[in-house]
Amino acid sequence: MEGLKNPNGRFEDRQDLLSRIEKYERKVIPSYEGKVHELTHKLRNRQSICSSVSCIDVSKRIGEFEKDSKMNLELDKVRSELKRAEEVIREKDNEIEAKNKEIREMTNTIQKMAATFKTEMSKQEILIRELNDEVVDLRGQIRVAIRVRDYEKDGSNFEITSDNEVKFQQNGQTNVFQFENVFKPTTNQSQVFNEIKELILCALHGKNVSLIAFGPTSSGKTYTMRGDEENQGVIPRAINFMLEHSRHDLATIGWQYSFVASFIEVYNDEVFDLLDEKKKIKITGEAVTSKKIPIQSMRDLADAQRSVASTACNLHSSRSHAIFQIYIDGANKSGETIKCSLKLVDLAGSERAKESGAQGEQFKELTKINQSLSFLKNCIRAQKNKDAHVSYRDSKLTTLLRDSLGAGSSKTMFIAHVNPNDVCETDRTLKFTSDLRSTRIGKATVQTGQQ
Repeated sequence: MEGLKNPNGRFEDRQDLLSRIEKYERKVIPSYEGKVHELTHKLRNRQSICSSVSCIDVSKRIGEFEKDSKMNLELDKVRSELKRAEEVIREKDNEIEAKNKEIREMTNTIQKMAATFKTEMSKQEILIRELNDEVVDLRGQIRVAIRVRDYEKDGSNFEITSDNEVKFQQNGQTNVFQFENVFKPTTNQSQVFNEIKELILCALHGKNVSLIAFGPTSSGKTYTMRGDEENQGVIPRAINFMLEHSRHDLATIGWQYSFVASFIEVYNDEVFDLLDEKKKIKITGEAVTSKKIPIQSMRDLADAQRSVASTACNLHSSRSHAIFQIYIDGANKSGETIKCSLKLVDLAGSERAKESGAQGEQFKELTKINQSLSFLKNCIRAQKNKDAHVSYRDSKLTTLLRDSLGAGSSKTMFIAHVNPNDVCETDRTLKFTSDLRSTRIGKATVQTGQQ
């Protein structure tokens, strides 16, 4: 109640006291009451805010707790699934291990079987060689087949009576000629090759082999030997066969081969290299130095043929004797080696000057061709008669083919071609083939390349 005192600490009088009390009641007390009310309101508001904040915090924590509970349930579920997965993986691992063990056992068995198989294949390969050689030898060292061009059968003197025999009537007399094969006009290129494939196999076995196409002009010799794009002949088929057989069947038993080829021609009794811009070649003794190209695929043969085409596709290319020779080198893991060759020969066709009407340069070509073919026949007759001397050096052709005609060790096959519409040439061809079939030459032996 100090506020009711005067400065001196005393009240003036009763009235002064009442006046001042009234003043406080009217002004000061309401003012304090307002302040108290304001403070009370603020306090209540603060309690309300605190209360609200507490509710939010509690709700949040409750939500987080519920969320954590769900996650724990999910985690428990995942742990359970992982446990089952681990059990499955262990089972699979056991199965895989069992399979691996089974595979290892099977692999060992297969390796043993493969080793046994290779051994047996080697034995069988030797037996096949021997049997193949015996079959070829039984058919004669010089074998002869005949390929017949399509001809007018009505009124013809020529008749095909079987797969190995033909009949020919001349001057009222009928003669029968027998061959290893008679290729009819309907025989295709593949069928021809299948009949002579055993000789190509002999070359892979280390024997020198010669396949010679013989016959008059326009009888189909070049078609047989080279063929065309749609109907491959003996040369491309022989190379393809050697590449495939050497890289598969023979490689299985340890053989590895390399093939190198040359391509030359004899024209007017001179020798030219068809793989080297048709350069003239000299024959020194029995050796011929010519360009050689490795044959590792049929593309290499195509390149060789393109080279020939660029130099030999002219008027006289068909008027020459073409000799395609493949040099074969083979080696086996056992140490066995072979070094031999395969000659594929397309002889020029024989003609008679009177019948062909040849003059000038063509007459010279015709004369040289017929002369070289006559020397060839002389060598065959000398072999047939077992003469002490055979004149291989009479012509460049017989010098190049001497190994195929008895001077060396070779299996030789002539594929004679006839056009029955040409009666005179058919007669001469059939008579020559009769001499061929009765000619025996030395037994072919494996060539190892060692002296």
